[in-house]
Amino acid sequence: MTQTKSNNILLYKLLDIKTDSGKIWLLILPPIYALWLLAIGKRLLQRQHKPDKTFTLFASLTVIFFTIAFFIAPLLKLFDIDISVTGERALPIVLTIYFFWFGTTGMLSNLTIKYERLATPDYYYGVVDKFDYVKRFFAFFYWSFSIWSYQKKVNEYNQ
Repeated sequence: MTQTKSNNILLYKLLDIKTDSGKIWLLILPPIYALWLLAIGKRLLQRQHKPDKTFTLFASLTVIFFTIAFFIAPLLKLFDIDISVTGERALPIVLTIYFFWFGTTGMLSNLTIKYERLATPDYYYGVVDKFDYVKRFFAFFYWSFSIWSYQKKVNEYNQ
């Protein structure tokens, strides 16, 4: 029990990174970014007392796939271990990575918008407000450009 609690504390430290800190550059790295998505989702689901099995599965697999694709595969190449995956053999791998990344991003977009809307239950959200989901999805998708603006909101989620 204490092991998972300490892992969660380390995971949630990603949510405390300030935008003026040098640590924010770590979020540019895809595996750290995937851990950041996992931390945001788990924190918001924990706050809403909702089950997190599906989101955790998708986000954890995204972390694993990003780590393999962006760290392990290049390291193996450095040590002259050739794992040549090209052409038709690469397509299922790439599609699997994108499936879990888009799934994680889509679920997190929905989760963050709904969490923020709980703060204003009296407000009627119309058709124009439905685009909030699309904007949030693209903010997560193009994280390298939007990380500085969105991290301030993430700091609020963790308080």
